Amino acid sequence: MSERNEKKIIIDPTRARNGEGAQESGSRPDGGQEHRDRAMEKAMEALRNSTADEKEFVGNRSFSEEDEEEDFRYERIGGERRSRGEYQAEAPVSKGKKGKTIAIIIIACILLAGFIGYSGVALYYQSCFMPGTYINNMDCGGMEVAHVASLISERELGDYTLDIYGKDPSGQVTCIGQITRKDIGMELKDDVIQVQKHFDSQNPFLWIESLGGHEVRHELDTAVVFDEEKVDKLLAALHLEESVEKVVPRDAYLSEYSAETGRYEIIPEVQGNTPDMEKVAEVVKQALYNRESSVNLEEQACYELPEVTAEDRDLVKLQETLNRWLGTSVTYDWNSREVLLDKALLADWISVEDEEAVLDEEAVRAFVADNAGKYDTYGKNRKFVTTLGTELTLPSGAFGWKTDIEKETAALIGLIKDGAVTEREPEYSSKAPWKGVNDIGNTYVEIDLTYQHLYLYQKGQLVLETDFVSGMMTRSDCISPQGVFRVTYKTTNATLRGGDYEQFVYYWMPFHGNFGMHDATWRTEFGGDIYLTDQGSHGCINLPLDKAEQIYHAVYAGHPVICYYY
Repeated sequence: MSERNEKKIIIDPTRARNGEGAQESGSRPDGGQEHRDRAMEKAMEALRNSTADEKEFVGNRSFSEEDEEEDFRYERIGGERRSRGEYQAEAPVSKGKKGKTIAIIIIACILLAGFIGYSGVALYYQSCFMPGTYINNMDCGGMEVAHVASLISERELGDYTLDIYGKDPSGQVTCIGQITRKDIGMELKDDVIQVQKHFDSQNPFLWIESLGGHEVRHELDTAVVFDEEKVDKLLAALHLEESVEKVVPRDAYLSEYSAETGRYEIIPEVQGNTPDMEKVAEVVKQALYNRESSVNLEEQACYELPEVTAEDRDLVKLQETLNRWLGTSVTYDWNSREVLLDKALLADWISVEDEEAVLDEEAVRAFVADNAGKYDTYGKNRKFVTTLGTELTLPSGAFGWKTDIEKETAALIGLIKDGAVTEREPEYSSKAPWKGVNDIGNTYVEIDLTYQHLYLYQKGQLVLETDFVSGMMTRSDCISPQGVFRVTYKTTNATLRGGDYEQFVYYWMPFHGNFGMHDATWRTEFGGDIYLTDQGSHGCINLPLDKAEQIYHAVYAGHPVICYYY
């Protein structure tokens, strides 16, 4: 650094104590107070900068790393080195610090005055509501609790009066009396307590928020209280029980079944006109609690009335249920016979017990069982004309129309309760190919056990016939049964097993338990009197393989099979 630009800051403790400041090297010693102040500020800045732990240059001298430890113990002022303690002992007190102290004192006084004023306002609002407080839409700012409660009570109740309408001596409805607020001492319930609760919720120290338009709104429960005994006395003074001639009420009820209309009818109630004073008191008090302007005793059913009206829900429901059941109409196709169920029968099955609709389910079951007995063919003997022209009466095996009585009873009960109008067949547990008495039809297998000959008819045409071998007549347990049967199922490649045999067959068509038709490839002869010897079968119809195959493809599950002996 050149000498021209070099500046050294020198602090003379003696001159500092005399009020003289530091001066720059080479400057004029009498630069004035302002100049001295600036010099002092620069000197102080130099003192602060001298505490840094790094190499620095002062004047023309550079401190080496060996000087760093010593630098911690000394302040460098200009080009001189003094101990930090010496400098601090000789540092002068500046006028700037005095000014700052005065400013701090002034600010503290202002803040204290502000705090005292703010707290004073907060103290004021510890006894009244702050601005912007509304209760039931009434501005309560600056008001005390008792005053607010009084104003709200007066505004809500005022000159409240209840007009009572009832029957006059002529039976006409008119105003028969009034009850005023003052008569019964009506007031808002817990109004002061409620207002106090809202007052306690405010924070007086937040009063400044109200200056910005901040609002707090509350609502009071405007329920009322009054002297109920005074109400009872006022009502007694009206002499309602003496105003009209008494008429005894009568409940609405359900008529008996009318064959003329085919329905049950509701007989309307008869109204009464004697007041029920307990009900009157209850209705009037409730109107007062609700702060209604009027109450109509007739509309509120305060006169003795029938307990059951024509609009009674249970009564109407009962009528609807009975008439719905009566409206049921079921037309049956019962094995080709038409059977009608309508209200002529239903009227005897339907009744009312303990105000409930009752359907006689046993009568329903008897109806189903009776018709099943008439029109079912299952298990009944049948007349059958053989291919040779002989009419035989044959027993029935698992063949024919059979009503499932339990299922049909349950189904019919459901239809009646739904009020259904429908056509249907009954539920069957067994069906035949045709309806009617001759339900065998014209497609069947005819097995002549006497002549050991089989006929296959399809739609009345003979399409196949063949000899066979049936059960041996020498053993009672192997005799082939006679009767009207049906194919239970059919299958191929079956192994038949008995007590003393096991035999594979290609086509198996059972029709009565373990008795059935199948091929017999082990036989070379069929027909004739083989069945009369011990060469007969174990009861099945043994067929030639080719005929068994044709029959297998012609029959189906349920296909009629007629077996007979002459």
